[in-house]
Amino acid sequence: MATTQDLGLLTRKLGAADYDPSRYVSEISQRCVGGEEVLAQRKVIQGLSDDTNNQLKKNVYQNYSQFIETAKEISHVESDMFRLSHMITEQRKMLTGLLETSLLGDRVPLTHTTVEAEGKEEEAEEVMPKPNQGRQELLDLMEKVEGGREVIQVQGRFVLYHGDLVEMDVSDNSALHRVHGYLCNDALVLATWLREKRGPVRFQLSSVAPLASLAMVNVRDLAGVKHAWKLLVPPDPRLFQCRDDESKKAWLAAYDEAKALQKTGGQPQPGTFTRMESLRPKRKHADVANPFGEEDDDEEEVVAAAEVELPEWLVELGDSLDVHIAQREFEQAVELLGEAGRELGATASCAAVEEARAVVASRKAALTQVLRGELTVTPEKSLQGGPRTARRAVALLCSLDRSREARDLLLAHRTAVLRHTVRNVRPEGSTVVYVQRLAAAFFQQTAEAAREFDKCFPGQQTRCSALLMWAEEEVEWFAERLDKQVFNSQSAVAVVAACVAFLRKQAERLVAQGLDLLFMLDARLQASVEKVVMEARDKAVEAIKLRWAEERWEEHECSGRQGLEKALAELTAAGVAGSSGYVVEETCRLTLTSNTLTFSLAYLHLADHLLQLFSPGTRHLVNESLVSVLHSHLRHLEAAVRSQEPPPPPAMVAAQAAFILDSVLPLAELRYSERTQVECPKLAKLHSNYCWLKEGSRGASVAKYSDPNYV
Repeated sequence: MATTQDLGLLTRKLGAADYDPSRYVSEISQRCVGGEEVLAQRKVIQGLSDDTNNQLKKNVYQNYSQFIETAKEISHVESDMFRLSHMITEQRKMLTGLLETSLLGDRVPLTHTTVEAEGKEEEAEEVMPKPNQGRQELLDLMEKVEGGREVIQVQGRFVLYHGDLVEMDVSDNSALHRVHGYLCNDALVLATWLREKRGPVRFQLSSVAPLASLAMVNVRDLAGVKHAWKLLVPPDPRLFQCRDDESKKAWLAAYDEAKALQKTGGQPQPGTFTRMESLRPKRKHADVANPFGEEDDDEEEVVAAAEVELPEWLVELGDSLDVHIAQREFEQAVELLGEAGRELGATASCAAVEEARAVVASRKAALTQVLRGELTVTPEKSLQGGPRTARRAVALLCSLDRSREARDLLLAHRTAVLRHTVRNVRPEGSTVVYVQRLAAAFFQQTAEAAREFDKCFPGQQTRCSALLMWAEEEVEWFAERLDKQVFNSQSAVAVVAACVAFLRKQAERLVAQGLDLLFMLDARLQASVEKVVMEARDKAVEAIKLRWAEERWEEHECSGRQGLEKALAELTAAGVAGSSGYVVEETCRLTLTSNTLTFSLAYLHLADHLLQLFSPGTRHLVNESLVSVLHSHLRHLEAAVRSQEPPPPPAMVAAQAAFILDSVLPLAELRYSERTQVECPKLAKLHSNYCWLKEGSRGASVAKYSDPNYV
């Protein structure tokens, strides 16, 4: 472990004036044997470095408060010095003015030069002013800047132009703070405003950028920023806004002049340097006779007479519209734009009028963009604004002659609200319950959209086509969701029928309100419904075939009294009247066979489901399915009577045929007529063709139907 003496020696060695790192490393390499000694030496040096850093921090902390106090005192002393310098300068000017003024108000020259010579000197000064004037003005201006001594210490620096600016944020064009800029022949000086004024000091020095390391670029007037120029200076560019367009042009002209001076080393050449007139106006030779320094502005009055004087509210139109838009007073902004348009339309064209028209156009575009945002739906934007907010935005857009855009934005907004509502329906419960909730949400939002459309565009029948096209697109989108939930291979015909019936019922309610979605819905679902109907028909026919293969011509045996009551209840629920008349007395059997009982219940349920799927597009398929299923059962009954050996009991055959033809078939015809308001002649024809089966005998031979339209 290193001793205190070793540490002291190492400290003196490392702090020596002739310390050489390479030589020190060579000495350690020769002196140390093995890596352990080198590591130990490294730890000693590291510990010495840590101690030095800690000691340095302590010294900084101890002297920090003294440093702050000293800096404040220096700043106050500097302010006092500037204040004294300013007072001396004012007194010198006052004494000079008193010496040059006589009792008669004439200017008394301090030298023996004549008035003509003075006039010649002033004219020569106007052509080629001395840099001393800009230097003196820089000295006067820096008296108002805290820390301005740094600027005036550079010999040969003089000011070309200065003025108030507003620094803007480059990213979002928002105002940051006010600054005062001084463009000199070799640098750009920026000073910020002081919140608390101290005597003549108004600003605090912020930055001094050499002219060779910066570039001043013009910025086009946009909706958010006008009269601005960008300062390209490392590390990041800065954006400044001028008071008006004239001030902006003066800044850019002064910058071009300063760049021209850079080619001559920052100093003017004889006959080439001209300063900005706005900085230090010169009195001409003719002004000697005018002691008040007033210029003859007859020519300016003639020019001003050609300009049209605009009302004060029209001059301040841009600021007023900005305030209304920022405070969301859109109605007042639209009204003000309308009044401004009428006023400018009745005014003769001139520069002021054209500028006002440009202001109106830019603010109108900004207001339109804001109103467009009211109707635009984004993932970050809430949909809880309600229809009144959208209706307000649409009305204002129509007032701005944006009716077509307002219509499209309103329908897009209603699309977002509708789909958001439908997507938020939670898939709970059975498929039928979930589809009912989906349908209720969809048709409710569709009806509300139609009502809002009528409120926003009352009596405009030409725009109804857009609403119909929108409704067709939404029905297509909704049907795609139904295809995934309802029309799949796992859905039974009962589930599909219940869902479609509820959808048609909801659509029929909208027909009463003037929006017919029933036709669109039927056309979109027809292919899927037809597929379900054909699958249900084929399954029923196949089940009939299997049941007839197991037919034994025996009365249906119920498992006790409870089973008998259950069978009778099922017949009653299916619509069969007098079901108790089919019970064999003092037994638990029915006069019907199991095949007949099962087919009757299945056929009546199938008829109910198919009639729920009935529509003008599926009429033919539903009729064909009802007839073909019943006809298939009757053909099997006919085949059993004619070809089976030994033949079935005639009484049993007659009982089954009578139940099918006199009970089941009339029920199917009744339900068909109630649902469609017309009769199905093919069902009635089945009764007439197979009524001979009720006799129980083989009967006469019946010719087969060759017409394919029968089945």
